[in-house]
Amino acid sequence: MGYKSTAEKAITKAKQWNLPYWALEEGFIRSVSPSDPPLSLIVDPVGIYYDATRPSLLENMLNSEETIDSELLEKAEILKRLILKYKISKYNNGKPVPKDFFPLGKERILLVDQTYGDYSVTLGLADESSFYKMVQYTLEHYPTADIYIKLHPRVLTGEKRGYLHKVKNGGRIKVIRDNYNPIELISYFDAVFAVTSQMGFEALLLEKEVFCFGMPWYAGWGLTKDFVKCERRKKKRKNVIELLAYGYIVYQRWLTNYLEILNKIVEKKTFYP
Repeated sequence: MGYKSTAEKAITKAKQWNLPYWALEEGFIRSVSPSDPPLSLIVDPVGIYYDATRPSLLENMLNSEETIDSELLEKAEILKRLILKYKISKYNNGKPVPKDFFPLGKERILLVDQTYGDYSVTLGLADESSFYKMVQYTLEHYPTADIYIKLHPRVLTGEKRGYLHKVKNGGRIKVIRDNYNPIELISYFDAVFAVTSQMGFEALLLEKEVFCFGMPWYAGWGLTKDFVKCERRKKKRKNVIELLAYGYIVYQRWLTNYLEILNKIVEKKTFYP
C-alpha cells in the first residue's frame, strides 16, 4: 500500500493502536503481465522506496557505510546478466522492437513519460512541470538528436493519461505509441531522461547516461545526472551493481528463489527466440 491514499486508514489505525506500519508494494520484477499475481513484493518498515520526502529502508541501506558482502555482489552480477540477456523488466509482456524501427546513424534520446498523478512523481520531488522541463532541456542541449517520448503502457490502453500524452510527432520529437520491451527499447538510445520512472534504473543497467528530473530511489548516489537534490543521500555508490544488490536482492522479497522466478518469466515470454 505504500503511502498511497488506500493506506491512510491503515496508517491512522496503526498510530491509534501504537502498532508499527509496514508499507507493502509490488516488486521491481513483478510478473509477465499486470493481470498475473506478483512474484515479488517489497515490505518496508521505514518508508517506501518511491517516497523521497522521507527515508526508506532502501535509502538507509544505500546510505550505509558498511562494506557490501562479496557474495551479494556476485549474485547481483549474475542477476544483471540474466536481466539483460532475457530482457526482464517489471512487466514482461512488451513486444520486440522492429528491426527497422530506428534510422541508422542518428543520435537518439529517450524521454520516459509516466501516468498522471502517480505517487512516485508527487512523492519523488517532481510535478507536471518536471516533464516539460525535461523536454525543453533535451531540445536545447541535443540540437541534432532525434528525441523519442515513451508513453506508459496504461496510457496506451486508455486506462490512464500521461504527462506528455498530448505531445505530437513533429520535427525531431517522435512519440512511441507501442508497448515495446523496456530493456530492448533502451538499448537503442544514447541517453535516457526520466522523472522518477524505473526505466531510468534499467538504463543504468545498460550503462546508458541517465538524467533524472525527479528523485527516484536510484538517483542521488552519484550514478545519475540529477536536477533535484535529496540532502539525506550522502553516500556515493561505485556502480549500478551496488544499487541492484540492495534494491533487487535485499530490499525486494521474492516469493521463491529469484532464479526460479526469472526462469518462470522467461518460459512465458514465448515471443522471444
